[in-house]
Order: sequence, then C-alpha cells, then structure tokens
Amino acid sequence: MKRKIVLYGAGNCGKKALEWFGRETVEYFIDNNKVYKNTGKYGKKVISFNDFCNKNRTNIDVVISMEYKWVVHQIAYELERNGISKYSVFSDVVRRWEGPGAFLQRDIEIYPCEHESVNTIRLAQNEWLLRHTDVQRLTPATGRLRDKQLRILAYTKKAFEEFEEHLGIRPIMEAGTLLGALRHKGFVPWDYDLDFCIPRFEYNMLCEYLINNYRVYVLADKEPVNNLWKTIGEERVNEFDVFMNYGEISLSIRDDGKFYGFDTLNKNRIVDITPLDTFSNDATIDTYRKTINDFRDIWDVGGDFDRMIVDFHNQHPELSEKPYEGCKLGRATDVAVGCAYVSNPGRWFDKQLYEYDEIYETVLSEFEDTTFWAPADYDSVTRKMYGNNYMELPNRYGVHKENPELLFEEEY
Repeated sequence: MKRKIVLYGAGNCGKKALEWFGRETVEYFIDNNKVYKNTGKYGKKVISFNDFCNKNRTNIDVVISMEYKWVVHQIAYELERNGISKYSVFSDVVRRWEGPGAFLQRDIEIYPCEHESVNTIRLAQNEWLLRHTDVQRLTPATGRLRDKQLRILAYTKKAFEEFEEHLGIRPIMEAGTLLGALRHKGFVPWDYDLDFCIPRFEYNMLCEYLINNYRVYVLADKEPVNNLWKTIGEERVNEFDVFMNYGEISLSIRDDGKFYGFDTLNKNRIVDITPLDTFSNDATIDTYRKTINDFRDIWDVGGDFDRMIVDFHNQHPELSEKPYEGCKLGRATDVAVGCAYVSNPGRWFDKQLYEYDEIYETVLSEFEDTTFWAPADYDSVTRKMYGNNYMELPNRYGVHKENPELLFEEEY
C-alpha cells in the first residue's frame, strides 16, 4: 500500500512541506491551533492531535512541519509520550532526500524516520542539565527497577547477617554502592546491583564457607563466549546461588530454576563481593600494576580461570595476609585483569591502591533504610575510583550498565 504523509503544523512551514511533498501525497494536517481546527488549510483538512491519536495510522508518515526548533522538540515529546516514536522533521527530510518519492519509497527498516534535529536539541538539553542539576537531589528509581533494587537490598542484608554471624565478616561498600551512599543515601537511581569488598584473607574464608553450604558456580574458562562453569553442590537449594566470577563472588537469585551461565548471573545478580589484596607499606602504584601484569601473564596462557587464581595466589601468599597498620590495599589483581578484559578496558582497574588508614577503621554509613560499613576515608577512596567530581551528575546518567540500548528506561 502506498505511504501517505500527515503534516504536524499548518503554518508557513506546513505550506512549504505541502508543496514539497505534493498535495496528492499529504492526507491532512495536525494542528491544535483553534483557528485551524476542523477547517481546510491550503485545501487540506486540519484535525487536532487528540483526534489523530484515535485514527488508524497504518502506512502513515508523520512529519513535523514547524519552523522553530524548540516547538519541534515540544511536538516530538508529545508524539513520543503517546507512543509515536517513528516521526520525521521536515527540515531533516529535505536535508537527506532529493524528493518526496525517494523519501516515501525508502527502506523503512534502515530509515524508519528522520529527526536528527530533535537529537541535536536533546544533546543541548543534556549539556545544560549536566551543568545545572544537583545530583544529590535526584529522586529514587521507579517502576520495575525500584522493585528490583529493594529486593536486592533485602536479600543482601539477609546474606550479610549470615556471613557476620558465622564468619565475623562485615563487607565494606565500594564502587557504585559507596558512590550511591555518599551521593544519594542509597541506590544510584539507575543502578541495579550492590558492590562490596573484603580483604582477601576474609574472602578466602567466605569462599570456603559458600562452597561447603551453597550451590556454587565457578567460572572455568576466561572467555565469556564459552560460558563454561563448574558446579558445586547442585542439589543444594538456597535463597540465592553463588557465582565465583572473574575473581569475585557474586550472589544471584535463580528465578526460573534453570541455569544459563552469565545470562542467569546478569539477570538475577544482587551483589558483588570483591577481594582486596594486601601489599607492603612501601608498595607504590607501580608495585600494584606489576602484580596485575604478573597475573595477566597467567591469564594470557588461558585455560581454567579458577585454576589461574589458585595458582597465582599460591605463588603470592603475601596478597592474602591480614591487613596491618601501614600496609597498602589494592582491588584484587585477578579482578582487575578479568573485568578490564571482559567489560570495560582501562576504566579504573589499575588505579586503586589504598592506604590502610583509608579503609580502616570502617564506619557505618546510611544506605536506604539501613546502614552498611564504609571505608574510613570514604571520600578519598571514592575520588580514587571516580575522580574529584564524583558528587556531580555524570555524563552517563540513566544508562544501563550492560545494555546501552536501554537509555532512560525504568524497566531494566
């Protein structure tokens, strides 16, 4: 069926668009101006936007025919709010297409619409928002994301109570969870998991406890595409499963009773627990990076990822020493290599060498309706991870961590 044009805007720009597309191609105008309502304009009917929303829109191309870019943006917002995402802007159409025939016969899969000018306006809005928004006053997430955050929090609190009761372990907030506690007193509004750390000697205790009491999936190959895991305690039924994943422990809720490897972990992850390695008091950032490179040499050989970690730490028992006054602590070397390889190269995985006094003695910090332990000098720790402007709104706000296609979506 031949496609037809509906022009949103019956003013001067609408007249130009009517002449460019041709009268036989344009069905009617949309315009909320009461002067035009239910009247003919340039020989075409004019209807309100509400009336348009109730019409059959099959094989219809909506083209915004307005002069002023902020009016264009306002109309674009109105269209999208009513579920109409495939619309075009007249100035963008004439910029790309030689004539109405080429536009109407375009490949809809490749060019569903033309509204680059709207994206340009939104980029300008974004830059303005970054300058003027007080990120500490953002409201919490809503909808399914908020429900997920609160469920994650409840499961994590229960798990941590168990770890403290049986092992005396009290995980310390880090990464996005520490950032959220400082900036929002809870979850970062677009976050969907929790991040904690513990010294490696406690991490080793926790691994042993979980292996003896939980269903545990141990990563058996460094390549994520292979998705290979070793299973321990498959018959055990707990409130959550354990993943020993690229050098850290991840707790995950299994909703459907089936195991899909990384897909199960990423869908149902509640909390990541990362070890902190112990370094001598004279260690420098270069010392830390050398240790990372030593592990990378093992990594490059390939094979069983879990075996890599065991072999490496057998060769470097000092990394598992209980932290002592004056020592340094670094985010686990194996995590630094593994996570940088599979997720975000060069993010901050080789920059986090902390002084003992930056971590201990830990302090209680508010998080939602509870408290978690935070590093003693939480400001310094957060600056080393996120930079000096961590209390400002980042340029990636609202972006899903693992799927950028979910920009500004609440239903993660």
